[in-house]
Amino acid sequence: MNTDKISKFRYYGLAPFEIEVVYSTLKGCFEIFEEQLPTEDSSQYVSMIEIGFPVRFGESFFQIFTMERWYRIKGIIKEMKRRRGKKGIKAFLNFCGIMPEIESQLIFSLTNKNNRQFEMGIEKIEYLVDIISLQLGALPANIKEITYSYDEVSFRWSPRVARSNGGLDYFFKNNEWKENGH
Repeated sequence: MNTDKISKFRYYGLAPFEIEVVYSTLKGCFEIFEEQLPTEDSSQYVSMIEIGFPVRFGESFFQIFTMERWYRIKGIIKEMKRRRGKKGIKAFLNFCGIMPEIESQLIFSLTNKNNRQFEMGIEKIEYLVDIISLQLGALPANIKEITYSYDEVSFRWSPRVARSNGGLDYFFKNNEWKENGH
């Protein structure tokens, strides 16, 4: 177990067995900071899960975390979505970097209401390992966080917003980053 790496596990609206599955899966590899949050506006989403992995997103993550643990995390998140139906669940998977050249936090944001689209989004994350470095080649300087979202129309993960250390937001449109308002 890697005791100098702490995984963040934040949530609301999860069943005790769901919490236990996620916690025990993460505990097999990392120390864990767990935080149950107050429920937000439950008219759209009855549950939220956010997992912060204390490693970079890439092939090394899947070697460290193991594919078995990854499949268990994906499986429980898909099951959570299935159990909540149309009420929905928000899922955020965060990584503390991408590659040595890009230390920005990487966030996969999945808020799709359609069960099938949500499941497809979860299933495609590991296939982004090679693509992300190409998509982020022209990333603006001093970016602290990059958010990817799953597009139900194109059935693809795409970079949505990059937030700079100075508070500027850049949006990814037509394969390039544009500063907010430009």
